[in-house]
Amino acid sequence: MKRAIDFLRSEVFIFLTLLLVITSQIIHTMYLFETVRVFDLSFEIASYKITVANWVHAFIFALAIESAILMFILNGKPTPSKIYAVASFATNLLYYKVWMMPIPTICTSILISSMMAGSIWFFSDLLAEKINVTTASSTKEEEELKKILIANDDAKKINFKTTMPLSGR
Repeated sequence: MKRAIDFLRSEVFIFLTLLLVITSQIIHTMYLFETVRVFDLSFEIASYKITVANWVHAFIFALAIESAILMFILNGKPTPSKIYAVASFATNLLYYKVWMMPIPTICTSILISSMMAGSIWFFSDLLAEKINVTTASSTKEEEELKKILIANDDAKKINFKTTMPLSGR
């Protein structure tokens, strides 16, 4: 049981969960990007319209946009990450076309939209916190090791200077 709880608290589980939420959000962003596309990358082969280039372009765009929150938080930029989280919320509302729905569906769409954007924001923040705690503890250990090594070097220098004959100084 302890191992299961440790895994659920781990950076790996948080990261995997974050990837799942970002993947869901990427679909919404791709769809919206595709609906406002200005330059059409599709082509025709034997009267079949091939749109794969459009969707690959939309995927790359969406992946970059949705990964931005994680990148900002991991790099200590909380303000841009909050702006992107609000933009993700707006993206979801546009995706669900809430203005065209009955009130109960609007409420559901707003709830889902806020949960997705909030999950990306909070999971990113939690992951950054976990990583910073790990980095901070390893940094303390590294600093202590450096102090020991420096002290050891100083001791060698002192011993070297005191054991050297006067004629060699």
